[in-house]
Amino acid sequence: MRPEDVVELRVHGVSGTPPEAMLGDPFPTPVAGDDVARFLRAGKPARALSSGRTRTVEAFHWGRFTSGGASRALWLVLIPFAILNLARYTLLGAGRFAEAVLRLLGLVLTCMLVTSVAYVSLELLVRQCAGTVACRAANLGFFDGWPFGAMLLVGMAPPLLVITTLWWFGRQTFLYEPKGTHHAWETRSGSLGDYAFWHTSPRTPVLRDAHVAAACVMVGVLYAGALRTEQPDRPSDVLSWSVVGLGVLVLSWAVGCVVMSPDRRKVNSRALKWASVAYLLVAAGAATAFLWRLPTDASAGVTPLAGFEAVTNVLGALAMLLLIVLFGACVHLRHSARGVELMVADKRFRPMWHGYAAVVIAALATTLAVGFSGGLAYRVVEWVGDPVPDAGRQGLVLSTSYLVGAGLWGVLAIAFPLLVAPIVAAMVRQVSSAILFAAGSVVAGVAVALRWTSVPGWVFWVAAMVAGMLYAIGAVSCIRHSVGAAIREGVLADYPGRPDRPGIRKVAFNQRLASAKYRYHWLLGAMALLGGVLVAAGGGVALASLAYPDWRSAAPSGLADWLSSWLSSRPAQDLGALGSLVVSGLVVVLLLLGVRTWQSPSMRTAVGIVWDLVAFWPRLAHPICPPPYGGRATIELTSRAVRLAGHHDVDAVVLSGHSQGSVVCFAALSLLRGESERPDPADGERYIRQADAVAALRRVGLVTYGSQLQWAYSRLFPHYLGHAELARLHDELGDRWWNVHRLTDPLGGPVQVWAETADEPLFAGQKLWGFRCGNDVRLRDPEFLDPDPDMVASPLRGHSDYYDDPVFDEVVARVAEAVSTPRTTVVIGGLALSGDRIGP
Repeated sequence: MRPEDVVELRVHGVSGTPPEAMLGDPFPTPVAGDDVARFLRAGKPARALSSGRTRTVEAFHWGRFTSGGASRALWLVLIPFAILNLARYTLLGAGRFAEAVLRLLGLVLTCMLVTSVAYVSLELLVRQCAGTVACRAANLGFFDGWPFGAMLLVGMAPPLLVITTLWWFGRQTFLYEPKGTHHAWETRSGSLGDYAFWHTSPRTPVLRDAHVAAACVMVGVLYAGALRTEQPDRPSDVLSWSVVGLGVLVLSWAVGCVVMSPDRRKVNSRALKWASVAYLLVAAGAATAFLWRLPTDASAGVTPLAGFEAVTNVLGALAMLLLIVLFGACVHLRHSARGVELMVADKRFRPMWHGYAAVVIAALATTLAVGFSGGLAYRVVEWVGDPVPDAGRQGLVLSTSYLVGAGLWGVLAIAFPLLVAPIVAAMVRQVSSAILFAAGSVVAGVAVALRWTSVPGWVFWVAAMVAGMLYAIGAVSCIRHSVGAAIREGVLADYPGRPDRPGIRKVAFNQRLASAKYRYHWLLGAMALLGGVLVAAGGGVALASLAYPDWRSAAPSGLADWLSSWLSSRPAQDLGALGSLVVSGLVVVLLLLGVRTWQSPSMRTAVGIVWDLVAFWPRLAHPICPPPYGGRATIELTSRAVRLAGHHDVDAVVLSGHSQGSVVCFAALSLLRGESERPDPADGERYIRQADAVAALRRVGLVTYGSQLQWAYSRLFPHYLGHAELARLHDELGDRWWNVHRLTDPLGGPVQVWAETADEPLFAGQKLWGFRCGNDVRLRDPEFLDPDPDMVASPLRGHSDYYDDPVFDEVVARVAEAVSTPRTTVVIGGLALSGDRIGP
């Protein structure tokens, strides 16, 4: 077979591997695409050493969609929005109610961000700091002599900047205009085989405009509430409530758009956006005019502006309530027909977190959003003064929700590190060490609590020493039992010979660490559980504050006494300071990473990896998250495969996907299959003609390696990439789909190992290279341990360099052969893919 008869299309993973490294050619030739989606071809054909089969190799480099742009890394500070958008695709089926709840929760998170910025600029800096002589002189001296109304106008700049940034980021897209007229989604939830699913959804612009409108309304309502601030000549409450009522009407319009999520062709969302902007200008103008001469010469603290406490508490309570409602919606989905169908699968393919992945991920996003909001407010207060829960004390009055939120993040900052060690030990199946670490964490938690009691100091040190001893014993146990007996026996079976050879322990240790990938979600689930409990606690306090708005002065049943004393206690202050410090540090680190990406390409790639993982899916739960690259990558790869099979008449096109690239390849094949099943429209204009899709599908094969399709994606996104979808593609492709993996790979694993079949050893000459089970090939890593004077030493590759393994070329060659003889079972024999030894 000539090299031009077979083309291997290599697709890299989230690390954005350069095409030069993918092709092993320092000067590849560009053959298609543009400067962000490039197809490059190696100068020399690749050759399978055993059979002599040759092929042309092309690299599809999509890393510039996310990893390639420095400005895109600045999305890091908005990571809660991206995580929430991800939660939408983890639902068990098309749950319209659950999707609506997620969209509402996303709207609340957007309002939290804008409200926290407005709270800091208008309430803390302008009213409480610039409104008093001492604080203004110490921190905001440039405001001397300014009327209070002018200060309010300046205070509007930060929230307006945030709103403008959200609007600008939300409208960004890296997709080209559609190539055909097929735009309507086949189903409301979408599918990988639907071209319209991969294009910009017509619902996303409406959702974006609704978020911008809600943000404008929140700031306007805060200005309207400020009109009720106590002053001798303040306007009648009728004006304030009228402006608030107008804002509620506009907000209801925005909420309706979020809940219904209509198509942009069915609703004029631009009118909503500009109406909200006009409302903000009216509310800000009224507050500025009526509060222009509000006194700013107070010597002590001033009364906070009205409305700010209520708004922040409402948002905290709504976040809690929506998480509870989302949990109920997920319970309904889990017991629906689709949910039952997904949950009865083999335990290796069941959805993560027992089908409640959407709740877990949404709780994580909410925890981060609440922490960012509370941490920002708390840090600003500590910068200009001391946070206090009420106006009767020296310092700046901080909203209850922010005080509680910062304190709860302090609890999270203590509790989560204590949980990491036992959970990680359990993830690698070191039970005794996990028990010791868990005991040490409990004692350490008790020691921390003792610091806030009146017990003698030596009690704390005794508890700390006991915790340290338990951790030390657990660490020793980890080191002594770092290699399990079963794993060690498996390694010895792969590398027969003396058990004490150099390298055996290292290979076994790496295999044990890599096995933790099946339990990565334990750590994420623990953080989400802690965060969810803390968000619920904060929401409960917010609800109590809303039920008794005058708790600071006189609250029924002693609520004011308890809440005020607790918020003023030393534990609450220490936890609040710690939580604020942790959150502020996290935000600063994210900002520094974003700035650093402007100067360092390697850092740009590392940061881009985060977005490659969260920005694959369209923006449907939250419109203000990284522009999705999945659609562009899928469409470009499918178009190239059709072009090669049709226009260039290539006999076999082998899609070759590494890690995240395997997901892109899977989506491209799903899209190609969907186009082959869809008749051409009457006007004949569409993305791919049906005849071309059918012809291309017959000439396409698939090789995946280092893939997360089975252990991660099929379990995290069961509705889109579940076991049934994998099995369907496997049945259609047969021997045209092979997967390659290593036991030392911490990210990749088997994909098609469903039947319980025995491993067949694969030989190359006298050397054992790997094992075959079904259509999965497990490579040994390293390829050999014993020194060989005629061979280059084999490194431990883990998740990288699959192209360099001797079996890889043979796998691609066999897939190409299966494509050339469709639906014919390939008898695996010869050098690399046979259980029969070659040679004497």
